[in-house]
Amino acid sequence: MRYVNGNYISVFKDCISQTSEKTGYTLPEEVEAYCAILLGSYVDQPNFLPESTFAESYLQLSKKNSLHAKELADVCLVVVGVFETVGNMPKEYYANIGKSSYDLASKQLNYRLFAELCQHFDIVTHIIQLSTTPERKPRIR
Repeated sequence: MRYVNGNYISVFKDCISQTSEKTGYTLPEEVEAYCAILLGSYVDQPNFLPESTFAESYLQLSKKNSLHAKELADVCLVVVGVFETVGNMPKEYYANIGKSSYDLASKQLNYRLFAELCQHFDIVTHIIQLSTTPERKPRIR
């Protein structure tokens, strides 16, 4: 496991909590914490996309190695939640790969956490998007 700066985690945790409060969405505490750690882990890692395509990466997953499924799902969560666009595929493409990968990861890893991430992927990515996108102030003309 790579080192994650605690300051990053703290900032993302605060942003996610505040966004959840503003929007009225309530994420389970372990999902909020997982997302904060995940986002913090990518701050100093600019090259995190799979070496092959997302589809190829997904098709190479096996039920025996759920860790790869979790890693692919994590990348999809970040891609959908943080970035406006990625390549020429719609966000739903990455979301579907992420959901399916978390479902596969839930079979052997932390069932409850990854099942919740699979089930609530769209809400979680929406909260991440709102948490990581600065508010736009109206222009005064």
